Amino acid sequence: MKKIIFTSLFVAFATTLVFAAPKKSGRIELKIWESSGPESAFIQSAIKEYRTINPKVKITYEPVESTDARNKIEMDGPAGVGADIFVAPHDHIGALVAGQHILPVEDAETYMNDFLPLAKKAATFDGVIYGYPLGAETYVLYYNKDVFPEPPSSWEEIIEFAKTWNKPVEGKYAIAWNVSDPYYAYMFIDSFGAPLFGEDGNNPKQHNLNSPGAIKGLTFMQNLRKQVLNLPAMDLSRDFCHASFAEGKTPLIITGSWKINEFKKLGLNFGITTLPSFPMQKDPATSFSGVRLAFVSSYSEHPEEAMEFVKFLTSQEMLGKRFEMTDQYPPRRDIRINNKYINPIVKQLNYSKPMPTITQLGTYWRVMGPAISGIWEGDDVIKTLEIVTKQMDAVR
Repeated sequence: MKKIIFTSLFVAFATTLVFAAPKKSGRIELKIWESSGPESAFIQSAIKEYRTINPKVKITYEPVESTDARNKIEMDGPAGVGADIFVAPHDHIGALVAGQHILPVEDAETYMNDFLPLAKKAATFDGVIYGYPLGAETYVLYYNKDVFPEPPSSWEEIIEFAKTWNKPVEGKYAIAWNVSDPYYAYMFIDSFGAPLFGEDGNNPKQHNLNSPGAIKGLTFMQNLRKQVLNLPAMDLSRDFCHASFAEGKTPLIITGSWKINEFKKLGLNFGITTLPSFPMQKDPATSFSGVRLAFVSSYSEHPEEAMEFVKFLTSQEMLGKRFEMTDQYPPRRDIRINNKYINPIVKQLNYSKPMPTITQLGTYWRVMGPAISGIWEGDDVIKTLEIVTKQMDAVR
C-alpha cells in the first residue's frame, strides 16, 4: 500500500493562490508533449484540474515519448507547430540549450527550494536552471519472489545461481538486461572507478573510457556472457528481457523504475532491490540516474502561461498525484514516500550518478553502444576502448 506524507498542510489552498489565472484577457491555447502510458493519464487529469482554476487557458495534450521530444522540438519548434511545454530526460538539456530551444526558469532559486539537490543539479546547465522536475528514476534489480524469497545482493550469488537455473534450450537464464545499452553498461564502468567525464560529470577531457577501471569493469561484463547470459547482444532487447521476466523464464532483470506500473498490472509476484555488488565491493553497483524534466519551449507564444502551468504540474499536490498514477519518485523535499517498490529505488539513487548534461554525452551514447555490443561478443576490451577514446577525443 502506498503511503505519501505531505509535510505542509495547506496544499489545496496554496495551489489556488499560487496558480491563479493569468491577468491577460482572452483565450490562451497551449500544447504539451508527454509520453503515453501512465504519464498520459496524469497529464490529462492535471489539465482538467487546471482548467477549473484557469478556464481561459486551453491545453492540448499530444503523446510524444520523452526520449523523442528533443528531436521533435528541433524540427517543429522553428516551424511554429511545436509544443509550448514538453517533457524530456535531463541529459538532453545541454543540446536543448545549445540549440536555444528552451527558456530558463523564472525565479529559479525560489522555485528550486522545494526540490531535492539531485533535481536541481539535473535541471541546471552552465549555472542556469532550465527544467521543472517531474520524477527521478534509475535502474535496479527486479526479482521473481516465487524463485527468490530474498533477493541476491552480489554478482557472485547470481553466477552461482545460474549454474543450476540456466537451461538455454528452454530459454531459461538467471538474469537479463539490455546489454548493448550504454545506459546500463555504466554500472560496469563507474563501479570500478571510472566516472564518466569526471566526478562532477562536466569535464569532456576526462571521459575515463580507456582507464584501468573501465577496462576491468567491461572485462567483468564480458565474462558474464558465459557465466549467466549466453545470448548475442542483438537478442537482448528491452522487449525480450521484459517478456522473459514476465514469463518466469528469467527470475532476475535489471531495468528501470518505470517498469513498476506495468509489472503490477501483469500481476507478477516481484520485488525490487538495489543493484548487485561487484566482487570485493560492499556497496551496490553505481547506476546512472535521470530526472524527467518539463521544459518551456522558446518558441511558445505564451511563455508566461506555460510556466504557470508547469509550476502547477510540479507542485506538491500534483506530484503526489503523479506518483499515485505513475509510480515515479517525486523529487520534492516536502513529499515522503514509504512504499515497498519505491524504497529500494530511493536507496539505489544514493548510489547513482546523474547522467552528465554536457553535449559530449551524445558522443558517449553514439560510440559506446556498438563498442559494448562488440565487447559482449568477444572483442578485445583494450583495443575496443582505444578506438572509443579516439572517437571521444575527436569531438571535444
